Amino acid sequence: MRDPYRCSGHRDQVCTAHRQICLAYFEARNLSRKDRYFTDCDLTTNTASWVGGKRRTLIATALLVALSYVAVAVITDVDRLTDALGRLGWLGCIAVLGLSAVNYLLRFYRWKNFLSRLGRSLPIWRHLLYYLGAFAFTISPAKAGEAVRSIYLRDHGVTYAESIAALFVERLLDLFAMVILASLVLFDHPAYRLLVVVSLLLVIFITVGVCQSSLPRRIEQFSAGHSGRIARICGAFGNLLRSSRLLLHPRLLISGIIIGLLAWGAEAFGFGVICRGLHINGGVWSFCGIYGMAVLAGAAAFFLPAGIGGMELVMTTLLVERGTALRVAIIATLLCRLATLWFAVLLGVAAASVVELSDHKMRVRLIP
Repeated sequence: MRDPYRCSGHRDQVCTAHRQICLAYFEARNLSRKDRYFTDCDLTTNTASWVGGKRRTLIATALLVALSYVAVAVITDVDRLTDALGRLGWLGCIAVLGLSAVNYLLRFYRWKNFLSRLGRSLPIWRHLLYYLGAFAFTISPAKAGEAVRSIYLRDHGVTYAESIAALFVERLLDLFAMVILASLVLFDHPAYRLLVVVSLLLVIFITVGVCQSSLPRRIEQFSAGHSGRIARICGAFGNLLRSSRLLLHPRLLISGIIIGLLAWGAEAFGFGVICRGLHINGGVWSFCGIYGMAVLAGAAAFFLPAGIGGMELVMTTLLVERGTALRVAIIATLLCRLATLWFAVLLGVAAASVVELSDHKMRVRLIP
């Protein structure tokens, strides 16, 4: 008889999260060995079905929102949008999307290095699907929905503290890179100096704070005088800080910032390709600075899903201040968002769908 704790056809990988649930269920009810076998399979199947159903609902919602945004963008000014795409041409469109793809691949490489530093290793293609699949949930405040990646990684032995720490450090280093890109806009728009300086100081303050080895100990001392939920939260936060500190080792910190600059610089260059295709005056560095400042403004509006609204407003405003016609600036902004955010969402939906379909075939089931 097969081990009921293993997922059928799942390359003999133990579903650790489901196993823990089942063991707790058994101990609470004093089930016999025979009863454990059948209950284990039923309970694990039901749990997997419930979690998978929730994820599939979110994936469908993300696809619907992305298609709605594309529809609105087209309806807003279909003639101008068609003309803009015509100016860019097939090669221009492919180049812009290709630069966005470079961004995702570079960031995945950095993410893989983070998990390697934590002593975790996954099959490369499966890991890439997990990473890209999380983009389907980017349209959430502060892009917190990308934490769904932790659910996928949990079955491969990666703890929630480790995956959330990797996500936190990834966001921190992205912010570092974006501040550097945004500083390029100060040559033409010095009024944004305060935002850049405050953002830089904030990133440095957070980085230095996380690197303090005494901070997790102080949190543990605080939690020692409490019990229940407060103690569990403090314990999880302490583990997260320890994992984050490992990922902020000087070598990883410097390489992470450089990779972030290359990755986001690729998307910023893609924005420059769009602007040049629309005959907007300006140099590549100016467009990179505008893109960086717009993303930084979107990050400041963390309460908005993926910074939608804040980024568009700042990007359009900066283009208009350069003498660009409002309609052209709006079209450039829409094309940029379609080629970056919404391209990522659609790519994420595709990757998440592949993961869900493969998991459906490997669903835990009772095998006599």
